[in-house]
Amino acid sequence: MRKCLTIPLAALAFVATSGETLVNPQVPPPGHSPAFKDGYVDGCLTGFQDAGRDGYQSAGRKDEKRYLGDKDYAAGFAQGDHACYEEELRTPKIIMGGRHR
Repeated sequence: MRKCLTIPLAALAFVATSGETLVNPQVPPPGHSPAFKDGYVDGCLTGFQDAGRDGYQSAGRKDEKRYLGDKDYAAGFAQGDHACYEEELRTPKIIMGGRHR
């Protein structure tokens, strides 16, 4: 049993000492405008959809008018889309009864 705990604890210690923080890609980064945060959330949903995450087949959304006219919304959308798309590729999620990719 001790050997089973050694590897995860060592990995956690490495992350803790490397200065890296664990981040939830679904949460917009702090310090941005409400428009950026709105875009980030919309982009994240779209990123998960485009990456094929179970349960997100039709979750994607983009407010085209805001995307074209609001640079903060567009920047948030791009960042959220990228973060959540990459997250799904790195760590695919499985829904009970769903498919595993």
